[in-house]
Amino acid sequence: MEMKNNRVAFEEFGGDIKKLIGYKRITGHMVFDVKLGENFRRKARYCADGHKTEAPAALTYSTVVAQDSVRILLTIAALNGLDVQCAEIQHAFLTAPNLEKCYMIAGPEFGDEEGKRFIVRRALYGLKSGSV
Repeated sequence: MEMKNNRVAFEEFGGDIKKLIGYKRITGHMVFDVKLGENFRRKARYCADGHKTEAPAALTYSTVVAQDSVRILLTIAALNGLDVQCAEIQHAFLTAPNLEKCYMIAGPEFGDEEGKRFIVRRALYGLKSGSV
């Protein structure tokens, strides 16, 4: 199911790999988890092995908001009578274009597409520019 959801991140490349000038070959792996607080729901994520690639020169640093900052913001909103709205976005990474030039050869997790060459067109977990 995870690979079905992630398939939009990849564009099949049928040409010669030598024509991919400036592209780097990357690999990936599946990460499996069991969510204890959600009735032992099983999850899987496909992650690029971004630690094997260099970061683009234009890339700076992408952070995650601190838990204390969120608490302070919610306290300020409550004290001022402001409404707070939130949403869960599934596969948000797959909406962003990939800033890195990379391709991969599909492994067994791709099912019947194993062995095909793909250009990574959308940001994936694990890439340096994945959360920019």
